Amino acid sequence: MVNPRREVRGRHPLTAAALSAVLPGFGHFGYNNRRAYALIITSVAAMTAAVAYVSTRSATTLLIWSVSPTRLRLVIIGAVVLLLLRVAVAVDVYMTVSKMRLLKDQGVLRLWSVVRIAALSAIVLVPHALVIQYASAQLRLLTRVFAAAETRAVTPSPVVRVTVSEAAVPTPAAPSAPTPAPSPDSVPTTEALPQTWDGAERLTVALLGGDGGFDRTGVRTDTIIVVSIDADTGAAAAFNVPRNWRHLTFPDGTPAALRWPDGYPEIANEIHGLGQRSPELFPDVEDPAGHAIKSALAELTGLPIQYYVLIDMQGLVKAIDLFGGIDVYVTEAINDRIRPITEGGSPIDIVVEPGEHHFDGLTALGYVRSRRGSSDYHRMTRQRCVVEALIDQNSPLEMLLKYPALSDTVSKHVHTDIPLDRLDEMLALSRTVDTSRIVTVNFIPPEFPRGSAPTAKVRAAVAQALRGTTEEANVSLAESCRAPT
Repeated sequence: MVNPRREVRGRHPLTAAALSAVLPGFGHFGYNNRRAYALIITSVAAMTAAVAYVSTRSATTLLIWSVSPTRLRLVIIGAVVLLLLRVAVAVDVYMTVSKMRLLKDQGVLRLWSVVRIAALSAIVLVPHALVIQYASAQLRLLTRVFAAAETRAVTPSPVVRVTVSEAAVPTPAAPSAPTPAPSPDSVPTTEALPQTWDGAERLTVALLGGDGGFDRTGVRTDTIIVVSIDADTGAAAAFNVPRNWRHLTFPDGTPAALRWPDGYPEIANEIHGLGQRSPELFPDVEDPAGHAIKSALAELTGLPIQYYVLIDMQGLVKAIDLFGGIDVYVTEAINDRIRPITEGGSPIDIVVEPGEHHFDGLTALGYVRSRRGSSDYHRMTRQRCVVEALIDQNSPLEMLLKYPALSDTVSKHVHTDIPLDRLDEMLALSRTVDTSRIVTVNFIPPEFPRGSAPTAKVRAAVAQALRGTTEEANVSLAESCRAPT
């Protein structure tokens, strides 16, 4: 029988609780060893099984899991349940040890006890809170951005190809040796069918940068890039379309094509707004504005376009500021003032000379939007350089640490018609892309004229790029993103 006036030697109840909070069962040793063994064996077995299972999954599989709302909800529920279990075990050992000790000044919280309680709470709560925070941020991003209920791909009209002779005449195959007769013992093999995206050979997405603002009606897509990926091989190409081309046409037989058989008379960056203003020209779709720009770009490039992604300029500013700005090599002097992007905001003054510069979000926006003293074609290159700098100059760890804030920015400033239930397939396909071998084509003078869009010539250039025969003149501007060596 324990003398109630004698203090039993041993660890403090909070110490025991902290040990069992870190690994259930550790704090029970010396008080309830049977329970300690059971808790430790169960905990270690469960953690080992979980780590083994996750570590044997491929990176692609883990990425696919990250875009599954069901799995994210399971992660959140699992984190809450595990937190409650750890708290229950910690409370259990605290109560067990407290009953075996007679603490002086019982019922009075000493400062040291408060510190221990705070430390214990952090040990137990913080890891679970982080998991819940990141999973919740990802879940919000998915459900807000990828909310399209219906998406329709746009197929271009078949047009007689006008191209160079090499494109029109197939290369004759080299003569091959006679095929030997099959051996009676040979086992026939079956070639795997090439992968497709809903029957199409390529997945093609329009990437758009919009200039919508508080003082403007609609959105003008000043940045227009068409990215196309071979669904079987992962070979990718990117096509930069000038915002100021006119007379882009629409697929045959559509209301927009009947309305403008010779092409839409306004410039390309107005087509998204056309869909907003005149949805009857793009009927039976959930998103007429997005469908309008997909229709025009599909007809221009000759590629079926399945989806689009649009980011507005405030989103770009916030993303750059979130990572502390970007370093950019400027190739031309710029002195310009850009109109405010928020109500009550100040104009953006951009004054830079050639050389290396560090830009915050607003300065970077002024840099990519300035047209004074230069052309839209130079601005296309500046836009690409800023986006590349934002991606290249931030490590995966920085992205991870700031992901909750980044996901909130993305969910507020990015719009797309990519359905959530196809996101896992897109991620799997993107993992096959070699980013160092993406073919980039800029439709710039003198190869491509100003004014009206040369649809036949663009289609021929796209066909060349997809065969890997793009001329160097069309990709030379990519080098201007880097300082000369």
